[in-house]
Amino acid sequence: MVMFLLFVFAVIGLTNLMIDSSLLAPLREFLKKHLPVSVYKVFECYQCMGTWCGFICGVILISHNPLVVLTCGFAGSFLSVLAASYLNYIEARTIVDLGDSDE
Repeated sequence: MVMFLLFVFAVIGLTNLMIDSSLLAPLREFLKKHLPVSVYKVFECYQCMGTWCGFICGVILISHNPLVVLTCGFAGSFLSVLAASYLNYIEARTIVDLGDSDE
């Protein structure tokens, strides 16, 4: 159970680092200049990056079995989109609630 939770949070965290963090912004700018547009799109898409982060975390944390790693990639794709959507929802609700409290 601990490894499962570690996998979930590792995939979500790594995906957020790769797509949104200011820490990796210089790396993303470098890659944007040097990679083809179709390849760089991976760094702007939660579902795409979540898949790759799922593969990486799956190999490190879960198993070296190729079928298990593949399913970890699928899970990473879902988890990353779910987390991004949930965080966007919370942010939108916060903005709306702040506007409503001024009345």
